[in-house]
Amino acid sequence: MAEITLTTAQRRAVTALVNEYQSSDAPVQAKTIAAELGLETESVRRQMGHLRELDLVEGVQGPKGGYRPTDAAYSALDRQPDDDPEPSVLARDFERTDAIVDEVRFTNVHHPERCRAQLRFQQSVQTFDAGDAIAVGIGSGTDLLLAGVIDAVQPTDNVLIVDIARLETPAS
Repeated sequence: MAEITLTTAQRRAVTALVNEYQSSDAPVQAKTIAAELGLETESVRRQMGHLRELDLVEGVQGPKGGYRPTDAAYSALDRQPDDDPEPSVLARDFERTDAIVDEVRFTNVHHPERCRAQLRFQQSVQTFDAGDAIAVGIGSGTDLLLAGVIDAVQPTDNVLIVDIARLETPAS
């Protein structure tokens, strides 16, 4: 299959669809995606029509219908459908929530004074801002604890870039 290059608007729409579908495992209505993206419902319907032409979205008819991402949608986002995701714990301002971390990439680990990580989530990260302090327990039983301050938010990819203040793994 040829690689699909998405516009920023298309990527945001597919990301919102996949995020919601992963959390509900049910067709996602246009109004839900519109609310997530801050768009009009009709704009989302038009976007979904274009994405359907790219074979990234399936339409589901009926009163409980909506849209469902195809395997190609996951591939376009460099994600894998996960039927049984392992929840992590994400905390901000002492509020804890379950989150699914798809990927952790450590950047400039060898820098003596600065360690950063890119955390990609299955959930939207639009409510986070640069400067927010967060802590993430990744893996069952919290195999990795990462705490720091958000340097940047990439909402189209569900990525938080974190300046790590503390990184712990369980003692062997």
